[in-house]
Amino acid sequence: MVNMINPRSLYIVAGRGTSKTVDIQAERLIEYAHELPGAPAAFVSDTYMNLHKNVLPSLIDGLTFKGWNYGEHYVVEEKPPSYFKPTFNVLVGKNKYKHTLITHTGLNYTMVSLDRASSTAARSYIALQGDEVKYFPENKIAKLTKAIRGAQAIYGNSPLYRAHTFTTDMPNPNNIGEHNWILKMMSKMNKSQILLIMQTAFILNDIKQELILAEDTGDKKIIDNAERKLLRWIERFNKVRYKSTLFLIASSFVNIDILTADYFEEEIEQNLSDVDVALLSMYPALLDGARFYGKLNESHFVSDGYLYDYYDKVSLKDKIQETSLGLRYIKHDDPLEGGVDFGNMMSMYIGQEQGAVDRGLKFLYTLSPEWLGELAFKFTEFFKHHKKKLLIMRYDRAGNNYNEANEDMASKLKRAIEFDKQGKATGWVVTLESKGQGNVSHQDEYMLCDEMMGETNPRLPKLSIDRHNCKQIKSSLEIAPLLKDEKGNIKKDKRSEKKLPLDQLPMKSTNPSDAFKYYICKPHYLRIIKAKYNTHTSSPKVRTKKR
Repeated sequence: MVNMINPRSLYIVAGRGTSKTVDIQAERLIEYAHELPGAPAAFVSDTYMNLHKNVLPSLIDGLTFKGWNYGEHYVVEEKPPSYFKPTFNVLVGKNKYKHTLITHTGLNYTMVSLDRASSTAARSYIALQGDEVKYFPENKIAKLTKAIRGAQAIYGNSPLYRAHTFTTDMPNPNNIGEHNWILKMMSKMNKSQILLIMQTAFILNDIKQELILAEDTGDKKIIDNAERKLLRWIERFNKVRYKSTLFLIASSFVNIDILTADYFEEEIEQNLSDVDVALLSMYPALLDGARFYGKLNESHFVSDGYLYDYYDKVSLKDKIQETSLGLRYIKHDDPLEGGVDFGNMMSMYIGQEQGAVDRGLKFLYTLSPEWLGELAFKFTEFFKHHKKKLLIMRYDRAGNNYNEANEDMASKLKRAIEFDKQGKATGWVVTLESKGQGNVSHQDEYMLCDEMMGETNPRLPKLSIDRHNCKQIKSSLEIAPLLKDEKGNIKKDKRSEKKLPLDQLPMKSTNPSDAFKYYICKPHYLRIIKAKYNTHTSSPKVRTKKR
């Protein structure tokens, strides 16, 4: 239906697994290439890393499926072949092909990310595409759409002049950092116009079939009549598409032939709250239950944690290797701190206390059968360029189990970080800060996070978490529910850890939040809380302030 209507502006909210990038975005890119030859366009993502690692590879897969070949129909970050049509806009500078995709028709895309404001400065585009737009802040995308302008004398007669193509699954405002501005685009659609376009498209399709049959006859007169008829209806089709907007909401069931019924049965059987939103594209209900991290908000996350001077050395065509050199806010000369949760999912949250700010820098994890060795390798590989190779590690009481036999998991992880598989020293020194200590209670964590996230205690630093390098932490903190037992004790509802299949634990369970817990519940932070409330923090019913 999208291909038949081919509107100027396309906004699609579709469930998980509906091939939004591979099918719809790739098809629209091809349409732009044919209808806007030589034009400058932009493909936008929330972050450059997401664009590099996920969006662009999926887009290229889509072009391949549509029959486009690299070097024949398009190139990425390189001078195009001489037979490619010229670009309308002049590409200048030493790095004029950097962050670009150029098609054989001369249509040229600038790959844009919203976390790099400079990437769109002083530029004009004729068309714009964007995927996963629920992560696009409305104010940022509004600034970018203002750059869709110019060259009206060249492209103004095209129905796709100043075109938009935005796709996403259903935004969930319960999740911090998701934006639902795309739903406003529903009001821009003229249903009567879309119906007229569809009716015209069916007639045009019939005429194309007539032309094929006419060509089979070999009769020039019949062929000429069919071609003239086709040209008349192409003109009519383009006229009715002018300034058209198509807005669609679709569930994942549109792709059931590929996903299979088993996929949906398994997802629904788990009875998780995101099925309605992520698969069925239903509007999310506002949470009526309390969150364990009730004062967590947008201010606790940073979106500019990547240092792109480092990643710009890598071509869009090459596989990117992330290391701590690409972190903007890390202090390489200071020790690292880590919170670790052990289990069938091993979670490690890495950060640094930097004066008035406690920064979350990176989240690492493994899923069974991967275990301590693999987690240690991920840590030493990512932080191999860190200068002060000291890790202060805090962890669950279970990490001290079997300590007498020197078989506790914390000690094993310490050794796996300090020595590689060949027994060679890595240069890292790990301090086990939780050795011999008791467990940190839910109440301890709740009271600390309540004050830290509420920013009500000047003795506690401000919390600042890298939303992209710690996306599993962000998701886990957002969804962790609060429970109260029969005695009124506050607890974190951890049932999701038992209900979910292993591969869904990182983004949909409370597992990562436990690594955050052991990181953030530092002894000196807890002492500050205990000093404010003249009681032990694990006594939930007594919160008498010191006078």
